[in-house]
This record gives sequence, C-alpha cells and structure tokens, in this order.
Amino acid sequence: MTPQASPNRTTLTWLIPITLLVAVCAMVGGLIARQVYAADRQPAGAPSAPATDSGTPTTTTSPSNPKTVAFRDAARSVPQFGDVQNAIQNYFNAINDRKYSLWKTTVTTRVVQSQTQEDWANGYKTTTDSDMTVYRIEANGDNLDVFGTFTSHQEPANAPQDLRVGCIDWAMVWPFVRSGNGYLIDTPSFTKKAC
Repeated sequence: MTPQASPNRTTLTWLIPITLLVAVCAMVGGLIARQVYAADRQPAGAPSAPATDSGTPTTTTSPSNPKTVAFRDAARSVPQFGDVQNAIQNYFNAINDRKYSLWKTTVTTRVVQSQTQEDWANGYKTTTDSDMTVYRIEANGDNLDVFGTFTSHQEPANAPQDLRVGCIDWAMVWPFVRSGNGYLIDTPSFTKKAC
C-alpha cells in the first residue's frame, strides 16, 4: 500500500502563493485607486485642493496679475509654503522674462544639464505662462510634491512636438528636492491639453 499525499498538504502548496499574490494585487490596486480616485482631485487628473472637514470650500488667493502664482488654502497651510512660493514664482518669472540665469537657480542640476542655454531659450522664446495655481503640497520624505496647473501661450511651432497649438492647459506634479535651506524643482510629471 502506498501512502497517499495529505489533501491538506497539497492544498497548502498552492494556497500560500495564491494568497500572497492576491494580497499583493490588492495592495497595488489600493495604491493605484488612492492616487486615481483621491477625493481631493478634479476629474481628468487635474490636481485640486483637498476637501475641508468644515464643509466650507477651500479658496484660491487669486492675484490680480495672471503671471503671479495663486495658492489654494491647502497649499498655503504647509510649513514649506514660503520656500515653494519663492521657487515656483521665480521659475515662472524666469520663463516669462526669458531669464535663463534665474531659471537655473530654481531647478536641480540634473534639469539644468538636460538642456543647453540655447535649447532653453529656443524652447521658451515665444512662451508666456499664466493662470498658475498650486492646489496642494505634499511631503515626500525630505522632499515635496507640488500639485498645480497653468496655461501656456506660445507660437504653435514652439509648442511641444506632440501638441502644436498656441494655447495649452497643463496639470503638473513638480517634485521639489531639498537643497540647503530651500528646495529645487526636479523633472515634473504632467498632462496637457489644448485650451
């Protein structure tokens, strides 16, 4: 008589890996759902301010100048607000005023090295950015993720190759990297569409 394999042992052989696979898939799915369906995001992936517990809406401090970055209350409430405000306003001022030397002070070395001054000047020679709004600022370790939108106007020939139009609405996540007492902007992730 040959010994039979225990049904419990056979079941355990495949049950443990399947259970682990399901748990990992659920965790990954949850993380994706958290990012995609976060209550504080607008549809279409555009960043937005978190909802408030009091039922009162968060507001944007709208500057009278469309070239001044506006900040939602949620973004203004973080301790790093001043550093972010300074860096991102200088970033947009550099682009709008065509000041490469100022732009270099707002971004990481890696971003500076990704294009020459000539390429930068050619890329932004007809660009005017406006209606910049920062919706929220999230800590990411020592660094920050800054969520915002803006509109760029440019000659279609100077627009991105995949969207040659004169007006583009951008939704951005700018990674801010800790540098000394402040932050530098690293390569952002974004979505864009014609205005």
